[in-house]
Amino acid sequence: MTPIRRLVLVGLSGVGKSTAGALAAERLGWRFVDTDAALEADAGMPVPEMFRCYGEAAFRQAERAMLARALADDDVVVATGGGAVVDAAVWAEDLLTRPGTLVAALDADPAVSLERLRAQQAAEGETAERPLLVGGDPLGRLQAMKAQRQSAYDRAAIALVVDRTPPSQVAAELARLVGPLADEPDVLLRAHSGESRVWIEPGGVGALGARIAARWPAARRVWVITDEHVGERHGATVVGVLAERGFDARLRAVPAGEGSKSVAGASDLYDWMLGEGAERSQVVVALGGGVVGDLAGFVAATTLRGLGLAQIPTSLLAMVDSSVGGKTGINHAAGKNLIGAFYQPPVVVIDPRFLTTLPPRELRSGWAEIVKHGVIQPSTPGGERADLARFLERNAERLSRLEEPALSYLIRRNVALKAAVVMEDEREAGIRAYLNFGHTLGHAIEAADYHLLHGEAIALGMRAASRIGEAMGTCDAATVARIDAALDRFGLPRATEVDAERALSLIGSDKKRADGRQRWVLPLAEGGVTIRDDVPANIVRAGLEAVRAPVPVG
Repeated sequence: MTPIRRLVLVGLSGVGKSTAGALAAERLGWRFVDTDAALEADAGMPVPEMFRCYGEAAFRQAERAMLARALADDDVVVATGGGAVVDAAVWAEDLLTRPGTLVAALDADPAVSLERLRAQQAAEGETAERPLLVGGDPLGRLQAMKAQRQSAYDRAAIALVVDRTPPSQVAAELARLVGPLADEPDVLLRAHSGESRVWIEPGGVGALGARIAARWPAARRVWVITDEHVGERHGATVVGVLAERGFDARLRAVPAGEGSKSVAGASDLYDWMLGEGAERSQVVVALGGGVVGDLAGFVAATTLRGLGLAQIPTSLLAMVDSSVGGKTGINHAAGKNLIGAFYQPPVVVIDPRFLTTLPPRELRSGWAEIVKHGVIQPSTPGGERADLARFLERNAERLSRLEEPALSYLIRRNVALKAAVVMEDEREAGIRAYLNFGHTLGHAIEAADYHLLHGEAIALGMRAASRIGEAMGTCDAATVARIDAALDRFGLPRATEVDAERALSLIGSDKKRADGRQRWVLPLAEGGVTIRDDVPANIVRAGLEAVRAPVPVG
């Protein structure tokens, strides 16, 4: 990958390009250029006066020349004018698409941009010209301008939603898009049971040996647990990385699928490790998706009363969910994940490049948990930003192509959301239950016959839960439509063949019950979720029927 040496911010007037850009440049130790300010300094007049004196065509030519000057050097952050990137010429290979140049769009609702423009005018005094604020219906003009320019802004490599985000936080995230500023974890999760340090970086698996050596300096042997599919693709790479660091790395591949997440599957691993002399100073590496992460984590937690544990998730679902938070477990005939332990992995290394080898269905399954996080975000710590659902919408095409830096940014934000929830409620006594949105019926559908992937079942569970929420009055039809659209955007299923009675019976053994009453996480019309334990059986059945395709007869 070509290192990023130039960062360009684009977007509508009022989104905060100049403020956030200057702060990002300061964090990076780079030079900052505001093209409008630089043009005004050169011409000795404000931009509106340049338009009047020379016309828009001449101004755009001067603007393009100023952008070329700004991008001639390395280590520079550039904030462009609102219309600077509409001209296709600025996207030439010697300007915005030059290797090493990252273009980031800042996206805000026009009403927010208008409020900020008015605040800027008030701060600068009445002499400051703001043409967008002159005349009637300034909001309508901003909305029309955004719609007209959106296709140009969408050419950026990533669009950050900044309506409710302080400029300092926008700047920190912009700087992180360029690269890590130090060898610190992207997310630090401190829970009662332990600390988990999470690194998220393309190519990050190459640092696995160093991360393990730093956390467990006495370790000499590493037990790599994977499944047959992941082991074939990535086992030799991971063993090689560990061997280069001097570890005795031993690999065991279990059969792929939920069947391995069982008492028998755990027992086979105990026999292997204890039979080959496992000691408490050693480390288990869980290399794979959610099944391997849960199984290997449970084995690490229970072998010799606890070995070291590093999670190396290889599926999108595991990257944003199961590898973070310390839940481990195996399945039982009575239900999914009913035997387990809370055991925080001190090291989590998330390498998005693993996703390029993931089968399309496995990748598609992972988007379900990400959509879930977008729904629950307003109810989580720090969730007042409420930006993840719109980030998914604005960046859907980039994400479906696994493009950087949008992919790593999204994973970081999802991991941070889950970590914040876990730090407040590790044992699911309160808000951690929000993470179960879609899981009550989803797990039941999944466990009915295990023909669906986890994310596919959870997507159906979310669709059902939103309809239950509408019936219970927590949300409206528009909320149901938004959740459906978000799931549809990533190709997640709308219905499945499932035995309704079998699925409904499995809800009764769900581990999220409290005092004999089933708890349901339901969406709110205003955003976020709530927990209800008074959902009648007929509404539950109706929710299931809404996502159930008839089972063929004969």
